Amino acid sequence: MNSKMMKWAAACMLIAAAPAAFSVEIKAVDSIAAVADGDIITQRQLNVAVARMAADKPQGVTESDFRKQVLAQLINQSLVAQAGKRRNIQAEEGEIDAVVAQTAAARKMTPEQYYAASERSGLSKEALRQSVADSIIANKVQQQVVMQGSQVSEREVDAAIAQAQAANQPLPQGAPVIQYRAQHILIKDNPANRQEAQNNARKIWELARSGQDFDQLARRYSADGSAQAGGDLGWFSDGQMVTPFENAIHQLKPGQISQPVRSQFGWHVIKLNEVRETGTAEERSRNAVRQALQQQKARQATSNLLKELNQNAYIDIR
Repeated sequence: MNSKMMKWAAACMLIAAAPAAFSVEIKAVDSIAAVADGDIITQRQLNVAVARMAADKPQGVTESDFRKQVLAQLINQSLVAQAGKRRNIQAEEGEIDAVVAQTAAARKMTPEQYYAASERSGLSKEALRQSVADSIIANKVQQQVVMQGSQVSEREVDAAIAQAQAANQPLPQGAPVIQYRAQHILIKDNPANRQEAQNNARKIWELARSGQDFDQLARRYSADGSAQAGGDLGWFSDGQMVTPFENAIHQLKPGQISQPVRSQFGWHVIKLNEVRETGTAEERSRNAVRQALQQQKARQATSNLLKELNQNAYIDIR
């Protein structure tokens, strides 16, 4: 498999993030492309997916084989999303809104214009939002599986380094480790008070943005264990915080304060204080080896998930 094919396969393992709309509705003029356990994939869905992914079609792959490969990806996404629902994993309205807004912006549209364009193509607003929700759920399942299955011990890093040295293979030099020092204020929520918690987080953000002392705000309002330290989280690297928190950190410059960001713990208001590069040459090399092992385990964990779901599912390709 060439590098382009590998990149395409990895990108298509789970079709998610900002998808084109895959309707769960079946029109009278539509037909069934496949049945994946309790879900139906229509020819309309397949056509939309093929059109969306046409730019990534590997050279030498026929149109017929390409459609089969895309259909396999749709089946995988459906099975993973169904598995997520069985685990009570949900996509919240705010998450769906964010993906729709991102997708619309990429097409230089407002969300309302994007919904209208989808309606004109035969995909209702409800079907579009359900499709986005399924993509979000599939992503969450994959993230859970990867996090559980990609842990790398120091012993494994030692063994990989020893194996490379025994084979006279050069070790990766590794990039400097980026570390962040930040404070945060956590407002916990639950389904009963979610909107109230979001409103409170936004009020606290406005107070912090207006110049009120972040330490004092954290001590007064934060529900996190770091509250008594003014919300100080110390130094941390990528991979140590939950994804929404890290994504927000990456958008900040030292001294800046994020708008409220939601994770599974609640709403965070984050202040980034410092960024630094650290690590000796040996530490950087070990970190690069560790990352390579983590990526290998993540790919294997995803592959195992899809294999298990496909083996235990009823799949009928028409």
